Amino acid sequence: MARRGRKAKLGTINLASVGHSQAKPEMSEIDNPLYNGAHDGETWNPKKTMAVKNMKESALVVLEQRKLIDEAQAKAGERFRRIWEALGGAGAGSFDYSREPVDGGGPRSALSDRQIQAGIDLADCRRVLGIGYDVMVKVAGEGRAVADLAQSKNLQRAYVEMLKQGLTALAVHFGYENRGKRRKSA
Repeated sequence: MARRGRKAKLGTINLASVGHSQAKPEMSEIDNPLYNGAHDGETWNPKKTMAVKNMKESALVVLEQRKLIDEAQAKAGERFRRIWEALGGAGAGSFDYSREPVDGGGPRSALSDRQIQAGIDLADCRRVLGIGYDVMVKVAGEGRAVADLAQSKNLQRAYVEMLKQGLTALAVHFGYENRGKRRKSA
């Protein structure tokens, strides 16, 4: 057991399993992806589990680590990032007519169903965020640091506040936070 104020030891975690040389691996508690609600309360079926997390993966992880955003805002940011990546990062690309068709293969579709749904979800996010959409795309979607967006500390603080407001709006939109309009269930 680690003492208060000290970080827990990682044991046999090496940087090659986490990512790159700038990675900062730490053990953290995450939602169990294999959790089954039908077996709630069983010891073999926990809601949370321990996993290695790269604490420098994205700006959202850093903001969550510094306690500048809460869990609902972090989940909303991760969902926005998944939607952004499903659409291909910068949106749907055009069809490449220079590629020759392969014999036996049918015609390629321009967009998959997942990309179409991601485009619809991204349009909803743009409507919810308003002018904060560009900051959300740069930080949550592209993974840029807030310090890369502006040199001035005052402007960086303004971007962080705009990002926090946008994440709160997305958390309400996605249902991670309810702003007191509904009763929270246990």
